Amino acid sequence: MVKIQDVKSVHLLKETDFRKSDEQFHKTYYDESSSFHMRFVESLTSGEMTINGRYVFLQKNDVILISSPKEVLIKNLNHPTKLAVYSEIVRAPSPLNLVVVGDNPMVHDLMNAGEDEPRFIVYRNQGDTLKKHYFELLADIESQDLSDPFLQFQREMVVGLLLSELLRNHRPTISISDSFFPGRDIHHAGKDTQAGIIFNYLVDHSRGATLKDTAAFFGYEKNYFSRLCRQLFGVSFTEQLAIIRIELAKRMLSLSNKNIDEIGYELGYKNLSSFFAIFKRSCELTPNEYRRKYSYKSEAFTSDNQLG
Repeated sequence: MVKIQDVKSVHLLKETDFRKSDEQFHKTYYDESSSFHMRFVESLTSGEMTINGRYVFLQKNDVILISSPKEVLIKNLNHPTKLAVYSEIVRAPSPLNLVVVGDNPMVHDLMNAGEDEPRFIVYRNQGDTLKKHYFELLADIESQDLSDPFLQFQREMVVGLLLSELLRNHRPTISISDSFFPGRDIHHAGKDTQAGIIFNYLVDHSRGATLKDTAAFFGYEKNYFSRLCRQLFGVSFTEQLAIIRIELAKRMLSLSNKNIDEIGYELGYKNLSSFFAIFKRSCELTPNEYRRKYSYKSEAFTSDNQLG
């Protein structure tokens, strides 16, 4: 099902967004245990929002892949945002396996993780012609009578092709900082999923995270986990945590009214002067200067993010 939705304040994606007209077909065509739910959210304009409480900034032509049929709450934070939402049910592993899963461990990880909690991946700058054609074709197929098993098969194949195209050369386009990979079992996951899950943990525990405690949480010995983080992020655990703290500080400064002392304390900086020095070295602006320039209330921020 495709919906074009102006998110003016709050929009709820519900289980009923998956086609009711699929229900009878689903009973006869799908093995319930092997069906997999996903939503593609195509951003037709730019905007700021939260997805189940997690902040996401979307630009035009960004795409979010959400797994699970569970409810997903999208809340707008600033200007209205126009989204196209496709709710899909596909079989796993076939035919999706033939097109996607064998070559794309991240989708395999999503399927193996189960559907109890929505997970989502944010892909940047997906406005190329091929993906647009796949979205248009998917919308066209979904306007037909999907009780026809041939059309349903074609629908699944288009979903698979769209996933394959999203994941082709995906490393430069995935925004790990905006994606959400909950969980702790990373031992057999792909590298992208491992990075996402560790990243989310560090975001949620940015104030007091340590290498020893984080390694123990994921079931690793400290030195091995340190090497794993360097392989995944290209920097040390300590450097990655510092990057995350600065990114969180930037979001708090632009989106909240918290004072700077409070922000520094929440992010684990015991010394305010240290927070100021690290922030300025990273952003070439003091926290106060950054807030004046990029606060959602500022004129510069508003003009930079007008919807097209």
